[in-house]
Amino acid sequence: MKIKPLLDTLRLEKISDETYFSKKYSNYISNSRLGLINPKQGGSPEKFFAGFKPIYSGSLDLGSAVHQMSLQSKFFEICKTVDKPTAKVGVIADKIYNIFKGKVPNKEDICKIAAEIDYYHGLLSEKQIETVFTKCKPYWADRKLFEDSYTGNKELIYLDPRTREIACNCIVALKKNQYIQNLLYPKGLIENPISENEQAILLDVEIDGKFILKIKAKLDNYTIDKETNTIVVNDIKTLGRIVSDFSINVDKYRYNRELSLYSWLLSLCANKFYDMKDPIIKGNYLVVSTIPQYYTKIVPMTKSMYNEGWKEFVYLLKLVAKSVETDYKDFGIWISKK
Repeated sequence: MKIKPLLDTLRLEKISDETYFSKKYSNYISNSRLGLINPKQGGSPEKFFAGFKPIYSGSLDLGSAVHQMSLQSKFFEICKTVDKPTAKVGVIADKIYNIFKGKVPNKEDICKIAAEIDYYHGLLSEKQIETVFTKCKPYWADRKLFEDSYTGNKELIYLDPRTREIACNCIVALKKNQYIQNLLYPKGLIENPISENEQAILLDVEIDGKFILKIKAKLDNYTIDKETNTIVVNDIKTLGRIVSDFSINVDKYRYNRELSLYSWLLSLCANKFYDMKDPIIKGNYLVVSTIPQYYTKIVPMTKSMYNEGWKEFVYLLKLVAKSVETDYKDFGIWISKK
């Protein structure tokens, strides 16, 4: 099976998370979606083509806040005076607030949102509904009061007190690590390298000249150094264990596949948009532990890590292509033969 990148389709651009994860790009293959077909991650073709089901967890809120404040602090701000409820009740609180803007909803509205996020399947008892109201009403009132008086222009991040404390400590720890900051914002001898955060790369690939699959990726941070012909992909990882145990998460979540894919796509961009031939490719995990003392660590990608990740990416993309060729033909864009 031959996989041919169609370089005319290669795009490097800023795309908001809302758009990136919207229906517009739902037929694109991301690294995380490849996990849905990976047998080693409990995947299958059925899971892959069904796509992701929404996942709500405190760890996702924490990771998002750390990324947003470490890489896009010009656009985001953590609200430190309004406490969001914890766990799925916090998700309900946000969804309700975005609809009613501080007004108190009725019981049916609560149950409808609860069903959307699979909180007791939306079948809440009177006691459970009352619990939601008890936990959410102060949040709705405090948030409305805060936003009515807020004069800034940043997108506000609301967290429960414990998650907010952990996030702020992680953000400070990353900022204090000068080696990490030098990777994110490097200096050059004459010209500073290009450094960008949260940029998306889109690419179509042709499979055996029969059909096209679409690939998407969103990079935490990358740098392009034309002086040394070097590109670097940096990926921030929050870790709920000590930093010396980071390899456990690398294996569990197949991080090497992620950075291998991102580095390949960035190398194509460096060639196409900056005329960099055969650039030196580097990658780093910028790790911060979410447990005190919030230690940080830089874990560079090695050649063996790149090889392992690349082989798995190609293997899984071929699994997708095989399924498109046989059972899920609507997913591919078929090339008509005249």
